[in-house]
Amino acid sequence: MVSKIHPGDPAALAGRVVVDDKFCRDSATAFTVWKKSLLFSCSGFTVYGPSGNLVFRVDNYCSDPKNEVLLMDTAGTALLTMRRKRLSLHNEWQGFLGEFEDAKKPLFIVKRAPSLLIPTNKLAEVYVGASTKNKQKPHCDYYIEGCYAKRYFTILNSSGDLVAEVKPKQVRSAEINLGGDVFNLVVWPGYDQAFIMGLIIILDQMMPSN
Repeated sequence: MVSKIHPGDPAALAGRVVVDDKFCRDSATAFTVWKKSLLFSCSGFTVYGPSGNLVFRVDNYCSDPKNEVLLMDTAGTALLTMRRKRLSLHNEWQGFLGEFEDAKKPLFIVKRAPSLLIPTNKLAEVYVGASTKNKQKPHCDYYIEGCYAKRYFTILNSSGDLVAEVKPKQVRSAEINLGGDVFNLVVWPGYDQAFIMGLIIILDQMMPSN
């Protein structure tokens, strides 16, 4: 059973809020993620809440979506800007609050997990806040493991506790195949849902061929 927390409890939210505490809930929340923009001329994502309401959207307006992606709310306001770090050995991405400006410091960074020498199901490592400045830190704040191609993966914190889980969307009719473009996302209590969605967007950019 997933325990509940009060989203206004500072102790419970410590280290969990990245974008805004309004995106934290006191119970696990399920989303349906559709890898498709609401706009005909754009690629992106559309994210629906438990009641079928639009929660987040990604519409790739920019000329080079492989290097910059914006996560927006329902009104089209930028919540996060994710940018690929140039000349990075580990396919590193940086997340910035709102729209990107040159003077801004990243809220978090995501590095694709190295797997050349040791086979692993770890997909990426995430460093948040002060951790982005500490190059010598031995442990990440979050990590992602599983299989993105099959849309089976989990996001865990540094202690190995489950933060979010992604699985393929299940439908009752066996004749309907949704493929990998529609999947379920469950975010555990107290964690920043906008931040979690940002990680999924970056993971999609890291592994576009999948």
